[in-house]
Amino acid sequence: MKRSLIILLLLVGFTACTELMRIDPQEGQRFVGISGSITDEYKKHEVIISRTETFYGGMPEMISNAIVFVTDGPDTIWFDESDNPGYYLTRNELAGQPNHTYHLSVDFTDDEGEHHFYAESTMNENVDGIDSIVVKPWVFNAIELDDKLGVYPYFQTTDNPKTYYMTRVRINNVDVGGDTLTRCMLFKAEGYAGIYFNGPYMVAIGGEFPVYSLNQLDSLEVVHTGDTVTLDLWSIPRYYAHYIADISSNNGTNPLMGTPYNVRTNIYPEGTAVGYFHASSLQQCSIIY
Repeated sequence: MKRSLIILLLLVGFTACTELMRIDPQEGQRFVGISGSITDEYKKHEVIISRTETFYGGMPEMISNAIVFVTDGPDTIWFDESDNPGYYLTRNELAGQPNHTYHLSVDFTDDEGEHHFYAESTMNENVDGIDSIVVKPWVFNAIELDDKLGVYPYFQTTDNPKTYYMTRVRINNVDVGGDTLTRCMLFKAEGYAGIYFNGPYMVAIGGEFPVYSLNQLDSLEVVHTGDTVTLDLWSIPRYYAHYIADISSNNGTNPLMGTPYNVRTNIYPEGTAVGYFHASSLQQCSIIY
């Protein structure tokens, strides 16, 4: 009798645990998302404008017919919408300049009325050049990873200890891992400012430092003999580095662990938009593996 009672109680408990729960998340305010940059590359530069997605995702709503321009002192750089809605390109090819501050302005009108957004970013100095890169087994602090290759650059760092660097790698001119900020690597000069990166002094005090890792178990990242490997090294604003770190540490599809509401932005007015506008300088180096 006692055993039967225990079984009955367990069955009741298990039945209670299967009660259907319905969750009806309330949609919050949809923001305008602005992503754009000015670099020291001679090219047409881009600003992308859309609205944030709903809780359930779907295709983003791109914003057309906006007035977009960037001012650099007395000069105005105009953007025109491309054939892709919401994608705006500079009218002419141009190269930004270090130590210049660029001011972005975006205006458009929709059913909710007139909208004005703005941002600014200063382009920092970058290194004078990358002397060379080496792709070899990933080793750092005496730890070696058998399934990864490290990309080791050699260059003279800037004297500014607050310089933030961002690196990406391309294999045969294709971005490793796709064109996403979450695959970029960030590091700060700090104690290495003013010395030769991965040179004898740096190796003596801290060891060689790989600025990117290639997963040799992933067919999209495996390097083969004869491949061209290119390292892109940007000098980026400090707060842009923080923005990338926010995105990299808060991404995923789990609704209970998704991207937080408060990923930082430099798009104003405050609390009305998300995204980032940045000015960055670039150095590149390629080798045949």
